[in-house]
Amino acid sequence: MSDLAKRRILVIDDDPVIRRVVSKSLADAGYEARSAATGAEGLAIARANPPDLVLVDVMMPGMDGYQVCDQLRHDPLMVHIPVIMLTALDQTESVIKGLRAGADDYLTKPFDITELITRVEAHLRRSERDINVNPLTGLPGNPVIEQIINERIAMRAPLAVMYIDLTNFKPYNDEYGWLKGDQVINMLAQHILGALRDAGNTSDFVGHVGGDDFIAVTTPDRAEKLAKEIIERFDAAIPRYYTDHDRERGYVQVLDRRGKPYRAPLVTVAVAIVTNKNRPFTHLGQVAAAAAEVKKYVKSLPGSRYAFDRRQK
Repeated sequence: MSDLAKRRILVIDDDPVIRRVVSKSLADAGYEARSAATGAEGLAIARANPPDLVLVDVMMPGMDGYQVCDQLRHDPLMVHIPVIMLTALDQTESVIKGLRAGADDYLTKPFDITELITRVEAHLRRSERDINVNPLTGLPGNPVIEQIINERIAMRAPLAVMYIDLTNFKPYNDEYGWLKGDQVINMLAQHILGALRDAGNTSDFVGHVGGDDFIAVTTPDRAEKLAKEIIERFDAAIPRYYTDHDRERGYVQVLDRRGKPYRAPLVTVAVAIVTNKNRPFTHLGQVAAAAAEVKKYVKSLPGSRYAFDRRQK
C-alpha cells in the first residue's frame, strides 16, 4: 500500500486509549495519523489541514460524531472526505442516523484493528478512484461537481452555479512559468473558498474542473455578493504575483502565436453565473450551455467582472 502511504488520517475520539491505539496502528500501517479529543478540536484541525479520511466517535461530550460529520459534509473543502464512524452502540437506528449524517462507513467497538485498517485503505482507494480530487488544490473534480449539480436540479431547490476562471492567464504562464501559474491557481481556489465561508451558505460547494477553471454552487440570493467577494479578494492578491516592473507598467511583454511581441494585460478573474430563478433546469447540459455563453461575454470585458444569464427560458 505504498501508494497510500503518508495519507493523513484524523482520529476524533474522547477516549484517550482509543486515540492512542488507533493512531499507533495507523502510523504502523504507514499513514500520518493525527488525533483530537473533541469534535470541535477535530474540526479545527481538519479545517487547518484537511485530512484524507476521518475516523470519528459517535458519542462524545459537546459536539457528537453526527454533528462533526454534518459539519464536514457542509464544508466545501471537505465535502468529499470519507468518514468512518466509531461507536459502542450496536443498534440499527444508530447506523441509519450516522449514514444519514453523511458517514461512509460504520464500525462498532470493540473493533478489530486489522479490519479498521482494511476499511481505511478501501475508502481511500475508492475516494482516489471515484472522487477525482484535483491534486493541485485538493478540491473535488468533475464527478463530484456533476453529482452535486444534478442533485440540486433534481431537488428543484434554488440554484446558482458560478463558473469561475482566469483571463490573460496563458501569457502569465508563458512569462512566469507553470510553477508560478500553479501558485496563482491555488490562490484563486483559496479566495473562492474564503468567500463562500464568509458570505455563502453552509451547503455551498466548490469544485475544480481543471487548470484555472472552478465551479461554485450556491443559491441565487448569494451569487452576486459571492462574485463581488471573489473578485475583490483576487484583485487585491494578484499584484503580488508579478515583478515590480510588470506590476507598475500593468502588462507583460510576451510573444503571440506568430512570434510578434504584444502587451498582455495582468491576470483578472471572470465569473459567469447561471441560476434557476427565472427558468427551470432539467439536466446539467442546460446549465453548462447557458454558462458557456455568459462566460464568453464576461471574458470579453476589461478587468475582473461577473455576469448573470438573464434569459427567461
